[in-house]
Amino acid sequence: MKVVEIRERLIGLAEPEYGDFVTKGAPSDYPVLGVRVPRVQQLANEIIKSDGGAAIDEFLAEFEPRAREEMHLKSFILAAKIKRDGLDKKALFSHVKKMDSWEMVDIFCPRLKFVKKDREKWLEVIDKMLEKGEFEVRFGLVLLLDYYVEPEWIEVVFERILRVLDREEYYVEMGVAWLLQKCYVCFPDSTLAFMKTAKIPEWTLRKAVSKIQDSYRIDKEWKERAKKLLSL
Repeated sequence: MKVVEIRERLIGLAEPEYGDFVTKGAPSDYPVLGVRVPRVQQLANEIIKSDGGAAIDEFLAEFEPRAREEMHLKSFILAAKIKRDGLDKKALFSHVKKMDSWEMVDIFCPRLKFVKKDREKWLEVIDKMLEKGEFEVRFGLVLLLDYYVEPEWIEVVFERILRVLDREEYYVEMGVAWLLQKCYVCFPDSTLAFMKTAKIPEWTLRKAVSKIQDSYRIDKEWKERAKKLLSL
C-alpha cells in the first residue's frame, strides 16, 4: 500500500466532529484528521498483513507522519515490527521523540505487551527515556505503569519515580501521579510508605492522592490513609 493511498484511506475515515473532541482533550501540534483509534488500528492491521509482512518494512522506511492519526498508525506498525524482529532502539527512540501529546504515548504503550517477556532489556530503554524530553519521560513512566507494577519490580518502579521528581513538565507530573495511583491500588502498604518518605512535590502529591480517591479499586480506609499524606 503506497503512502498516498494510506493518506487517502485515513482522510476517508475522518469524522471532523470527533477530531474537534480529540483536539480539546489532547493538545498537539500535529493536525487532527478525526479518525477513531480502532479504525487506525484496522488500517495498520491491513498493512501489517499485506505482502506477507514485507509491507511493514516498506511502510516504516517511507512513511513520515504529518498528522496525529498518522503517528498512531506508525506506532502500531512499529510495535508489530518490534514484536516480529526484536527491539530496534534507534527506531523506537526516533519515533517517541516526535510525540508531543499524552495521547500518542498512552495509545502506543499498550501495544507493547511483549515488554513483559523481557523486562530487563526494556528497563534499559526506560532508563534512557527518563533522561530525555517531556513525552519521552512520560513514555517511560507509562511503560512502568503498564508492565512493571508487579511484586518483584515494585521497588524498581519507586526508584525510577525518584529519578524524575525534579521534573516540572505537566505531563511528567501527571504521569507520576497516575503511576503512584496504580502502585497504590496494587501495593498500598509499600506505596504509602514510599509516598511518606519520597519528598514528592506538593502538586504531584495532591494529584496522586486525588486519583487514589477516585479509584473504585481502593477501599475507604486506604483512601483516608492517603488523604493524611497531605497534612504531613
